[in-house]
Amino acid sequence: MSLETINLIKDRNIAVIKLNRPDLLNAVNEQLVWDFQNATESVKDDSTIKVVIIAGEGRGFCAGADLSERKASWKGSKDALIRGYKPFFENIVNMPKPVIGSISGPAAGIGAAIAMSCDLRIMSEDSYILSVFSNIALVPDGGLSWYLPKYMGYSKAYEYAIEAKKITAEECLKYGIANKVVSSDKLESKTLEWAKKLAKRSSQSLEHTKKLMRESLAVSFWDTFHNEAEIQNELTVSPQNKEAVKAFFEKREPNFD
Repeated sequence: MSLETINLIKDRNIAVIKLNRPDLLNAVNEQLVWDFQNATESVKDDSTIKVVIIAGEGRGFCAGADLSERKASWKGSKDALIRGYKPFFENIVNMPKPVIGSISGPAAGIGAAIAMSCDLRIMSEDSYILSVFSNIALVPDGGLSWYLPKYMGYSKAYEYAIEAKKITAEECLKYGIANKVVSSDKLESKTLEWAKKLAKRSSQSLEHTKKLMRESLAVSFWDTFHNEAEIQNELTVSPQNKEAVKAFFEKREPNFD
């Protein structure tokens, strides 16, 4: 698979997807959209991959859409969002494995939406999330209008969006947007360390917990309760469950490979 604007590295059971337009702070042009679709599809369908990391090359995660692009094929913004962006967002959200956003520098505009679509986020101390759209008389897109109120509450999310205010790494930690904040020089190593730790966990537990919690945001308590019961009924007779219980009694780490 040839990717012009993304570096895709698969190392054993961890995949790293790096947006690779560092001279433009990884601003998203049409080619990156297609490459991102292909990269996320590749890791989604790869059963050997247990954890995915999304990061940006260079000084930033992603500065948003490349406003200097003049030859894109989009027939308006709706076409770009539905035909271009939506498929890779679907891949991230529906991927049966955790996706860690490793955020350095700015995650702005559609870059903020990419960061927020990840299941987990680790941020460098100097990084930030920014819904920049109001600066150019637009509304948040890529799902940001859904994500931000879920974390910040309506009033704060609205304030930060219409004033285009940076949500600093420290504030992201406060609001639960960031799981971890680390120094810039340790971001890559700490991200990989976290991914390796998660990769040792039960793949079926990672997958179904993600599915249940994602779905819980749109269904009732009792719907989630019954969905838990159905899944638990299957997993309690699975080889991974048997190995984990056996390891518990033998006082050792379970082996899920």
